[in-house]
Amino acid sequence: MVLITKIRNKRKTKLEKFHQNMLEIIWDIINDTDFQKLKSIKQHMFFNRYEHLLNVSRLSYKIAKFFNADIETCTLAGVLHDYHFTTIKSYMHWIISAQNAQKFWVDDKVLGIIKSHMYPSWIKKIKRSWWKDFWIVKFADSFSALYEIFYSVFHLSFRWKDKIKIKKNKLLIELLQEENYVLSN
Repeated sequence: MVLITKIRNKRKTKLEKFHQNMLEIIWDIINDTDFQKLKSIKQHMFFNRYEHLLNVSRLSYKIAKFFNADIETCTLAGVLHDYHFTTIKSYMHWIISAQNAQKFWVDDKVLGIIKSHMYPSWIKKIKRSWWKDFWIVKFADSFSALYEIFYSVFHLSFRWKDKIKIKKNKLLIELLQEENYVLSN
């Protein structure tokens, strides 16, 4: 029993360190008052857009780390790729998202990935040197959307819609809700 407790504590510590490293990149964005308003906009089934963006940035961070890609670019593009306030997801939402992302002084690489994340629906040319980062964010967005929809439909009843949270993001969302949480630099 002691061994199981040690393993759980080690896993929890590792997850907290991962979330802290990721939060260092996106902290200013997710604490912005306009960005917080995304919690009121539905994205996929019972998930809101804020949760979707956290899921995509989390997955982008992990994949970028695995493939030795630009972690900061992928995480920023993941958290800003759907940063718009339209309720109907239009095919032009990437333009609005890119304009809103400029508020956070992101570089051209992040803006290029945001503008082209709807490929192949609307083809926006992207520099060949950015392809790895682009495909990481594209995969993270598609996988997160599918996961959120299937999670909502297959694992939960519609009457439980207020209780839906992805288990792996539970700690991240709890950390964000704590008032005294401060990043250590």
